[in-house]
Amino acid sequence: MLKNLTLFEKRLKSHHDSGGIVNKFVPGGKATQETFEKMLEIKPDDRKKAIYVHTPYCDKICSFCNLNRKQIDGSLDSYAQYIADEFNKYGKTTYFKESTFDVIFFGGGTPTVYKPHQLEIILKSIRENVKLSESYEFTFETTLHNLTEEKLTVMMNYGVNRLSVGIQTFSERGRKFYNRTYGKEEVIERLRKLKAFFKGDVCVDIIYNFPDQTLEEVIEDARIVKELELSSASFYSLMVHNGSKLSQDIEAEKVKMEEDMKKDYLLFQHFAEEMLREDSYHILELTKIARNSGDNYQYIKVRNNGGDTFPIGVGAGGSVQGIGVFRMSKEMSFYSKQTEYHEKFSRLSGIMQFPVIPKKLVKEILSADEFMYFDEKMKDYEKNGLLVEKEESYDLTKDGVFWGNNLSSDITLYILEKEFNK
Repeated sequence: MLKNLTLFEKRLKSHHDSGGIVNKFVPGGKATQETFEKMLEIKPDDRKKAIYVHTPYCDKICSFCNLNRKQIDGSLDSYAQYIADEFNKYGKTTYFKESTFDVIFFGGGTPTVYKPHQLEIILKSIRENVKLSESYEFTFETTLHNLTEEKLTVMMNYGVNRLSVGIQTFSERGRKFYNRTYGKEEVIERLRKLKAFFKGDVCVDIIYNFPDQTLEEVIEDARIVKELELSSASFYSLMVHNGSKLSQDIEAEKVKMEEDMKKDYLLFQHFAEEMLREDSYHILELTKIARNSGDNYQYIKVRNNGGDTFPIGVGAGGSVQGIGVFRMSKEMSFYSKQTEYHEKFSRLSGIMQFPVIPKKLVKEILSADEFMYFDEKMKDYEKNGLLVEKEESYDLTKDGVFWGNNLSSDITLYILEKEFNK
């Protein structure tokens, strides 16, 4: 069971964009605000489209978080109006007028930290400026403690149909470590009430491998997710980021936390095995296990299959018709142009975030030589028990899912080294 723990020196715990690897071989392209604005007046192509809206505020800071956020110290009226104004501005462009969007995703921070009237200002501007597909997905990330029935009613009235709730763990010890609100039993009760009231998917985030976490605790997390029949559970290994409260506490105590790969692996395997035990859930992507006929997580599918992600809000990033955009402040954005290689390997990396990797899609992206190199590496991975090659796909095993981000980076580097060192 533990034979694959020495395959890589370190496990990549999150999806690393291939751009950093490609930059070693091909310099990135440049773009300007003028380039971006001109592109928005050209009829868009038919790729799938999402909108990401960032709220860089929380009313309580989690111990592990270093994301683009800060604690609220006043009213959010001006920021809510800023977001609405952004939709009103971009809604006048050809890009918005002639696009149908499959996904809207509100991330943060905590986007449910707004008051009901602020939510209404934002959501009304979206309704007036965004055309959604019939099968659209409209998500808000949230915590339990700042959800109210009044807020939920406003959100549902404007089409929100998916919630991603930051639970992290049901364990009392773990919740204290993560600086979460409420104990286990109240969290379970609030999730039950939320499911009964909200008309849409209720999904949760689980973060495992907090200090001294036991196998019993991670198995209990999985059992509770299943008992509540939640639509999905994202499942991440704890990462201690510079700038988080947790990293400061560790530095202050002169504690050095070394990654325990064996524990990381065992916790992952036990959670996955428990979630999949009755065949009512399946692995949707590398970090998400979904209920059958439940969460479809269109947001990640659009992002990872070469679609557009239009960024709105301070701290938001995305890519629109091949132009990368990062909103540094209300007044300033950074722009870049995807080269052919950057776009190619970004798409390849995206496809490899899923447990089934269709050969047809890979062949559409790579040249004949590049696919030959790709296939060479996949056969090596198969020998190590990380996947099973089938006639039309490469299917990752649970070990392959565990190492999935490593495989994506490893194979990108291998292909580029072959191509540029011929």
